[in-house]
Amino acid sequence: MHHIPFELTYRGPAEGYIERVTTHAWSGDVPGFGQIEMKFPIKIIDRNQSVLLSAAWGEQFPSVTFAGVGFRYYLRMAMMKLTVNDEWEAVFKRRRLAVTRRGRALRINICGRDYRYQVLASKREHALTRDGATVTTTRSEWRHPRTISGVAQGDIDNVDIALAVALQSMYTRNLTFAGALYSLPGRMLSRADLPDI
Repeated sequence: MHHIPFELTYRGPAEGYIERVTTHAWSGDVPGFGQIEMKFPIKIIDRNQSVLLSAAWGEQFPSVTFAGVGFRYYLRMAMMKLTVNDEWEAVFKRRRLAVTRRGRALRINICGRDYRYQVLASKREHALTRDGATVTTTRSEWRHPRTISGVAQGDIDNVDIALAVALQSMYTRNLTFAGALYSLPGRMLSRADLPDI
């Protein structure tokens, strides 16, 4: 069993722009696992649909990429795709009509594992959980965090941590019922033809 605190620090805008959108970068050290880095957005996959790509990686971490329709420089759950080492691709499930945070959590099956990703008490706090392992993350601010603090607990490994870090690029408002109602007008106006799952 492990209890490993870690912190990613904002490194500022990364090199260049993608379609007038700045690429942002965070990095930090995870005790026992080494350096990890996250950047988003790093690439446009589909210009017509505004699908953007983010990534997390490190010397002792798998490469995790997350793609989704861009919204306020984060990636929405519309048209999302999550892969580990370009080898395993996630299957997602979510109950869009659920009211509770747990009920609205995103279910992710990848690498033969079942995960639940949900917003906790504050919209800045998230938990990625599977049987026997949890990685909790907290953004210093919701939209433009200077730091992303984390705690990995249980029988965790480098895949769990890399997934939790990569998912920090996700727009998570609609993982709560109130957040979904708040963000609905903006999401509909930006992409009325691409509902989030």
